[in-house]
Amino acid sequence: MNPTVRGKSVTRDRPYIYLGGSLIALLGLSLLSGEPHPYSFLTNNVPGLLCRVLFWAFLALGAAALVFKLARAKSYRSCPMCRPPMTAVAFWAFWLTVLACALALIDRGLLKLIYTVQICMQADKNPQDFASSMIYMSVKGKDMLLAGIWTTVRIALLGTAIAFILAIFMVFLRIQEPDKRDRDLVKGVKWLASHFARLYIFVIRGTPMMVQALIFYYFGFNLFKRTGMTVTEINHVWSFFISGLCTVSLNSTAYLTEVLRGGIQAIDRGQTEAARSLGMSNWQSMIKVVFPQAVKNSIPAIGNEFIINIKDSSVLSVIGVMDLMYATKSVSGIYFRSLEIYLVAALLYLILTWLSSCLLKYLGGKLDTPVKGIPSSN
Repeated sequence: MNPTVRGKSVTRDRPYIYLGGSLIALLGLSLLSGEPHPYSFLTNNVPGLLCRVLFWAFLALGAAALVFKLARAKSYRSCPMCRPPMTAVAFWAFWLTVLACALALIDRGLLKLIYTVQICMQADKNPQDFASSMIYMSVKGKDMLLAGIWTTVRIALLGTAIAFILAIFMVFLRIQEPDKRDRDLVKGVKWLASHFARLYIFVIRGTPMMVQALIFYYFGFNLFKRTGMTVTEINHVWSFFISGLCTVSLNSTAYLTEVLRGGIQAIDRGQTEAARSLGMSNWQSMIKVVFPQAVKNSIPAIGNEFIINIKDSSVLSVIGVMDLMYATKSVSGIYFRSLEIYLVAALLYLILTWLSSCLLKYLGGKLDTPVKGIPSSN
C-alpha cells in the first residue's frame, strides 16, 4: 500500500470508534475483574497491568470524546478529537484495545474452560456451579450424547432421502389431471390418484409429528402382535428406530411433494411444448425435460427439509427412539439436573443445523443453485 494512502487511512475520522473502543474496553475490564485461575497469564503481572491501563486509558479517551460531542454538538467535526493527530492516536489505541480484549478472552475464556473441563473430569460428583455442572454432565454423559447425535443425523438423513423418493412418486399422482382425450377409465384413475395425494398431504400436514409417531408405532406394534409374536420379537422387527424413521419419512413426503410440485409449476410451459414438438410423449417430456429442472430448483428446499428433520426428530423421544433428545433426558435423569443439560442439547442442535446449512450452501454453489432465504416447508 502507498505510504500516503496508508497515512490517510490511519488519520481518517471514523464515526463511533470511541464508542466501540469504550465498549470493548469495558468488556476487557469485566473479564479481568474475575478470579484468576491456575492457567491465567494476565494476573497481577506486567501484561495484566498493561491491559488494564490500556482499557482505562481508552475509556478516558472515549469520555473526553463524549464531553466534546455534548459541548459542541453542531461543530464536533472541527474539534481536536476529529483532527488527524488525534484520530491516528484513536486508531492505534482502538486496535491495541481489541488485541488486549482478545488476550483477555483467551485468558479468562478459553484457558479457564480448559481448566474447568479438567477439574470436572476428575470430580467425583456433580458440581453445584451452573457452568461446571454443564461441563460435568456433558463429559460424563458424552457416550449417550454422541449416540443420540448419531441417531438424530441418521434419522434426518435417511428420512429425507426416503421421503424424496416417495415424493417423486407422490408428485406424479398429485399433478394428474383428467384430459378430454382420455378414456373414462383413465380419467377415473387420474382423479383417484390426484385426490389420494391431496388427502395424504392434507392429513399429514394437518397433524403434529408427535401424534403421527405414536400412531405409527402402536399401529405397527399391534399389527405384529396379532401374528402371535412376542414383545421381544416385535422389538427386533419393529424397533423404535425403524418406527421413528418411518414417521420422519412419511411426514417429509407430504412437504417434499408440495416442494416438487412447486418446482414443476415454476418451469416454463414452453419447455413442455418444445419437447412435445420434438415427438416426445407427455410422460417423456416430464421425465427428461421438466422433472430434472424442477429437482434442481427444489434442492435448497429439500436441504431445508433435512435441517428441519434434525430438529423435529426430537419428538421421536416419546416412543423411545434413542436420539439426542432422549439421551439428554437420560443424562438429566441420572444427575437430577435439567436446565444445564438442556442448554447443552440446544447448543448441539444449533451446531448440527449450522453445519448442515454450511454444507447446503457449499452444494448449492457447486450446483449453481440459490440457497439464500429458503422458506421453511413447515
